[in-house]
Amino acid sequence: MKVKRIAVTGLVAAAVVAGGTALPSPASADTVPYASPYGYWPVLKQGQVSENVRALQWFLSCDGYDQPAPSHYGPKTTANVRAFQQRYLTSFDGNVGALTWTALLTHAAPTGYGQKNHCVKALQVLLNKWRYNDDLPITGYHGPRTKKKLVRFQSEHGLPATGVPDVRTYHRLILGK
Repeated sequence: MKVKRIAVTGLVAAAVVAGGTALPSPASADTVPYASPYGYWPVLKQGQVSENVRALQWFLSCDGYDQPAPSHYGPKTTANVRAFQQRYLTSFDGNVGALTWTALLTHAAPTGYGQKNHCVKALQVLLNKWRYNDDLPITGYHGPRTKKKLVRFQSEHGLPATGVPDVRTYHRLILGK
């Protein structure tokens, strides 16, 4: 009986190593809300509506995934997130948790001063979420107004006030109020 159990265990292990499906896969690939070194991230899923969803949609568009940005996490957003995850992560389910956020902000976030793109639109959406007295128009241009608001945000949150967002800045923007 012991030999049989060892043989079955060995076969299951071999199937897993070979990429087989002997064991059920987890129900969700990225509902993990925590990733070192940044900490907790909000988890986004189909059906949600928020400014974080809208920013996510602009980031996806910036990385080449044709995506409207209506702030509603629908089937198209789920499909685009899944495609992004297949490209950059080892597991994919269409949900956005800590792993997807960090990959997205590492691969699709060029928002330096003077740039004009969908990633800057995501930055502007996230800055407006903080409701300073002067909401930015969502133009996609990282000009003087966007830089000024970003420097203010970074200064008020103990971040390097460079006027260029890094993953730490995005993390704080996304956590929001």
